Amino acid sequence: MSMSKWFERKFDFSFDVEQYSTIYQRLQQAPDTLKTMLQNIPEPILSHQPDGKWSVKEHVGHLALLEPLWRTRIHDILEKKPTLTPTDLDNKKTSEAGFNYFTISELLQHFTDERTETLTLLNNIHVKEQQGTSLHPRMQQPMRIIDILYFTAEHDEHHMGVISEIIKVLTR
Repeated sequence: MSMSKWFERKFDFSFDVEQYSTIYQRLQQAPDTLKTMLQNIPEPILSHQPDGKWSVKEHVGHLALLEPLWRTRIHDILEKKPTLTPTDLDNKKTSEAGFNYFTISELLQHFTDERTETLTLLNNIHVKEQQGTSLHPRMQQPMRIIDILYFTAEHDEHHMGVISEIIKVLTR
């Protein structure tokens, strides 16, 4: 598959906080976008691990697993922590979660529930007024809350792109 690796991505966070509404909408729409993408996709395709890599189900489960990290990082910035909470760069939780044993409906609902919790957090803070930053541990780049949100939306779209590629290859 031709998708670039997530960890190779570089980000420019020089955009204005006025982009918040657009980014929020991307986050809000991601669960429904995934549901639409995956409706009527047969189970064998959803569970297939191309070249030993993650299946569609594992990508969806991964998105749900990372939602608590995004919320923690938002709190890191609100609490003025110098460095954001790191992630598990090996994605051990995703690899060990057994997502292929769940139905796609269960995984999509889990992602929806986790994303709703993230959006609820955002609805309770004034993101546009929060200009503090914390350092992203892998990228060594300061991030504002809006940058975390943009990063999350891009992460969603990265995985949706990989999911689309898997489906395309397997349904030829």
